[in-house]
Amino acid sequence: MVMGQIKGRAIPVKEKLLERYQIKEILGENGFSILYKGYDTFRNKKVIIKELFPGKIVQRDQTAHYKVECIRLSDEAVFEVMKERVIWEAKTLIKLFPLEGIANVITFFEENQTVYTVFEYLEGITLDVYLEGKKNSKLPLNSLLNFFEPLMESLKKIHKAGCIHGKIRPDQIMVTKKNGAKLIGFCDPMKMAIDPLFVEEILPVRNSRYAPVELFMEEGKPGTATDIYGLAATIYHCITGVLPPHFYNRIQNTEVMKTPEELDVPINKKQSSALMAGLASHDFERVQTVEEFLEGFWVEEEKAKEPPKQLVLYKEPFVFIRRKKGLKVGGILAAVVLIVLIGLAPTGIRRLKEYRVNSFYEELQASSDFEKCMMLRGAGKKERKVLGNDYSILEEGEDNVIKYYDCNKKEIVVKDEMDTTQKFYRYISIDFRQEKSAVLTYYEPEGVTVWDIDLLKTDEYFNVEKTVLKDGQVVEAETLQVLP
Repeated sequence: MVMGQIKGRAIPVKEKLLERYQIKEILGENGFSILYKGYDTFRNKKVIIKELFPGKIVQRDQTAHYKVECIRLSDEAVFEVMKERVIWEAKTLIKLFPLEGIANVITFFEENQTVYTVFEYLEGITLDVYLEGKKNSKLPLNSLLNFFEPLMESLKKIHKAGCIHGKIRPDQIMVTKKNGAKLIGFCDPMKMAIDPLFVEEILPVRNSRYAPVELFMEEGKPGTATDIYGLAATIYHCITGVLPPHFYNRIQNTEVMKTPEELDVPINKKQSSALMAGLASHDFERVQTVEEFLEGFWVEEEKAKEPPKQLVLYKEPFVFIRRKKGLKVGGILAAVVLIVLIGLAPTGIRRLKEYRVNSFYEELQASSDFEKCMMLRGAGKKERKVLGNDYSILEEGEDNVIKYYDCNKKEIVVKDEMDTTQKFYRYISIDFRQEKSAVLTYYEPEGVTVWDIDLLKTDEYFNVEKTVLKDGQVVEAETLQVLP
């Protein structure tokens, strides 16, 4: 992804798509698409935008608001098939939302005669950046499999839905700030990768160490086994500290892929065989599913051992937030309240705090939807900390556990104290975000209802993303404009 090559054909920074998504940065291209860091001006959130732009067959008309057009008329049919493929994959991934182990697709749209896919924005580093900084270091296999578990569970569901990723490798795996592994880079029409037009453009030699032979053969057929190879090659690199050999060197027998045992990796024979089964040169020799691939790694004696040590691949120093000293007291009433509080005993202060919390939540439940939004919008910094979870100041420590309100007991509880076995349980959580938004969540026997509220009121209404989940699955999702 060389910036100089795409600067002239990418959409310039500060331009808007759909009158909503502003281009903030051009991240690069992969032969099928151009990737941008964007900003959703409607929801006030960072996003990743992928524009279908197969550079071999299309060009940008800079005089017609960045319209994308085929260089040759003969390629228009191919481009239409690519657009249809991207739209189908985006729709499929949206139906599977939310998946823990990937960068989820938020939406897609057509503009400039091409297709744009909008993904959630993830903070972190890609796995290749981590590996580059840890030259020849080896990660323990069982801990790595545990780290990759959410990613692989998501990949199972994606494969069952008929989608493939097609280019799994370390630079397509994000290590997030929360130390999770998420697969990025979906919604490229990888079924077209075997077309002679795109082979060299899509899979440059520098990345072919993680790519199987079928992606370079005209008669090849990318499928689930293609993803298994990329996943196995990535695991191989992580546990051995050695890059897998290029596919063409393996096919021509000019370079042999050594087993983990030959590279002195502490791994039993069954696990080594399972990994090498995922690295078979030809797809018809390779395991075909994630389930089959993982099955070979676990042996009975391993189950009796202690859980694998948790990997921490993303580290950053704590940044302590400086708070302004002093208290602004507005008016005589505030001064009186302050004097009373100073004179109260510790028990009285605690009861007064509980009274304020209960009064707020009782009023919240009795209010209209618009009034709820107004209450959250009007909460000050101290109220946010007492009433809910203020992620703009939340740090690690005993005083900053995640809080929920038990509507039956009328008290603040932590997650371990939540009892969802009750017949009529009802909990509420309020999460205040840094980007002037709040998430109001109701936990009830009927399911979980999430209100993602934009607290920047526009034209006397609030924009709300409402999601209803049942047994962890999304059963309803809609965008609302909450009016008085």
